[in-house]
Amino acid sequence: MPRFLPFPFKVRSLALLLLSLLALGAARPALAQTPATPAKAALDASLSATMDCAALGKADLSRAKDFPATILSSKLVEASGDTHAYCAVTGYIEPQIQFEVRLPTTTWNGRYFQIGCGGFCGFVNARGCGDMLARDFVVAANNLGHVGAVLSDPLWGADPQLRRDYAGRATHATAVVAKRLIALFYKAKPAYSYFRGCSTGGREGLYLAQHQPDDFDGIIAGDPAFAGRLGAIANTWAAQHLFDRDNVPVFDTAALALLHAATIKACDGIDGLKDGIIMDPRACHFDPAVLLCKPGQSSGCLSAKQIAAAKANYDGPRNSKGERLVPGGMMPGSEGAWGGDDTWTLPEGSLRYLMFDQPRRDFDYHDFNWDTDMAKVRAQVAQYDPVTPGEAPDLAAFHARGGRLILYHGWADQGVTPLGSLDYYSQVAARLGGMAELRDWFRVFMVPGMFHCRGGDAPNTFDFIPAIMAWVEQGRAPDGVVATQREGDVVKRTRPLYAYPAYAKYNGKGSPDLAANWHRVMPARMPDDRIDWIWGPGHD
Repeated sequence: MPRFLPFPFKVRSLALLLLSLLALGAARPALAQTPATPAKAALDASLSATMDCAALGKADLSRAKDFPATILSSKLVEASGDTHAYCAVTGYIEPQIQFEVRLPTTTWNGRYFQIGCGGFCGFVNARGCGDMLARDFVVAANNLGHVGAVLSDPLWGADPQLRRDYAGRATHATAVVAKRLIALFYKAKPAYSYFRGCSTGGREGLYLAQHQPDDFDGIIAGDPAFAGRLGAIANTWAAQHLFDRDNVPVFDTAALALLHAATIKACDGIDGLKDGIIMDPRACHFDPAVLLCKPGQSSGCLSAKQIAAAKANYDGPRNSKGERLVPGGMMPGSEGAWGGDDTWTLPEGSLRYLMFDQPRRDFDYHDFNWDTDMAKVRAQVAQYDPVTPGEAPDLAAFHARGGRLILYHGWADQGVTPLGSLDYYSQVAARLGGMAELRDWFRVFMVPGMFHCRGGDAPNTFDFIPAIMAWVEQGRAPDGVVATQREGDVVKRTRPLYAYPAYAKYNGKGSPDLAANWHRVMPARMPDDRIDWIWGPGHD
């Protein structure tokens, strides 16, 4: 026979049970409470955290309505070299955007910095923030929403959500979550926020300026590789002409070296100085046909097939109607970087997993049809690229809130045509008052002789961070920075870079390898570098 407890006992038991549940709830990490509107941090005041690193690691960010996140670890890293002690926080944002935020414990300068990624990403590039952490910024990086190889098949692209994260959501989400951690750790928000990235990172920067204009005060975007234009079109065109079936190179090393040397020799002196650098390759009209092998010649020349491939690369992708499919091709002087394996792994991966509505796992980039397949990838391009096909860039909101943007591009970029950046710049200028007014808040720096993001036999190392900070915080627009070329630890030469359309000209005295012996020249008229291409605004 069942035993029934007296009513008072049941009430007493229920009360104890509720108390126990409340106690258990208090034992788990509480929902992170940040100031509703935290004040901006003081600048350069060596700010200290208001909690220890272990406590920050227990914060619950999982209940946020927009970007719920989970902290996986928090570790205090002691000072080393030029870097002060910091709290390293790792975690992920729904569904699987991995991130790392590094927060100085006693020396925060009041600013936030976020680094972009490269290629298909798939890793957290926290090491790329090292220079900024040493300057006492809070820094952050993310994997663009997935784990994978940087330059080969992006298998994660079979998932539509991961495509969206790669397209831009992960970049914005990381900024939001990192700033929540900052508010918790210091009880303040960044006074200023900065972003820097090259290639895919440059594309991220332009995405932020157009679609998330409130995230960053200053953006540095290098050699921006629009995922659609690059992976589906420009790289596929190059791969089809530089590789035969089974990825057999059309050019061997000697042939590329010959072509590159001949191009430099023909166009190096156009600017009045023979220094091995083509200052503006648009002025170079070298015809590789002069290298055609004569009957019986087998070395020191190029085959008809190689010459045709070179001409196709210089001209850039076209369909059967002769319409341009991107703003331009590879520039004279870039030949020294043609033909790496990434020339075909990038487009093949893009076409298999990103650029059609469904994965095509066995797609061969040689089978891409320049007439019919362009229409098929257009919808995907609209998702990945900051600018939708047929439209002009719209940076009005970024400009209105006082944002500052620096775009740089190597004139010898072998992967992303620099003409695309000049077209982009001129499109923004046409939309927002002309180039003279645009230079008040958006400037472009062209880097003679530099390959994609780095490399090339030319000054190719520079730091735009001090320039963008002075522009954002003090209103001093950047006009020139010094680029350096090193051989090991030895400085080979330095050269000034001036804001386009200005350029550097040798004074005629002293060593041309010293930046001090160059001066700034501004053309008499502001250029209009807009290019008519199939997805450009206004194209018929």
